[in-house]
Amino acid sequence: MPEKEYLLGTRAKELYLHTKKVTRPVPDDTVNARDVAKVMRTIAQAKTPEEMREMLTATADRLEKRHDRKRFPKSETFDMIKDIRDAARAILKGVHAANEANFNSDPETRLREIKGVIDETGLLLKLIEAAQELDYIDVKRMAAWTKKVTDVKYMCLAWLKKDTARANKQKAAEKAKEEERVAAIVTDALYRGMAAAEAKQAQGGRPAMR
Repeated sequence: MPEKEYLLGTRAKELYLHTKKVTRPVPDDTVNARDVAKVMRTIAQAKTPEEMREMLTATADRLEKRHDRKRFPKSETFDMIKDIRDAARAILKGVHAANEANFNSDPETRLREIKGVIDETGLLLKLIEAAQELDYIDVKRMAAWTKKVTDVKYMCLAWLKKDTARANKQKAAEKAKEEERVAAIVTDALYRGMAAAEAKQAQGGRPAMR
């Protein structure tokens, strides 16, 4: 496996693992009625307005801290999280399949796999953008994640360009070889035809035997 293609495989694997980590869900940000009742009972036991105010402030602080780090909610497990992870998995599988494809015997398979990876990177970039708009990730995480995707995408684009040129050159060589083969068959047929005609003519010019 060439060095650049090996590096691409490594980048695709890193992207997949990073995607799995980033999309690890957390429980949905909902308030349980039982928990609310418990807090209310605790506050009701306050002996002074100041003590009640402190309890309310502490409870509010704990709730606000739940929003410090943006994460995917558990409700997205079989929706956006699945879509994102499927795209990352398809990228990894596509790069592996392209690396395993024998270019000399079947260049079209390799080109098809590379194009498929490029399509999946485009989809993943859109999904990451949507996740940021839904406030599941912050801008910093979006930028780091996007770079991992674009690294794979640009390497695939370069690979596609290189192997497309190789495939076209191979097709041209095969076409020229086929044309030479056909020309040789035609030339041989013409030669045989001319030789047969000459032989027939020479036989027709001989005196008749008595």
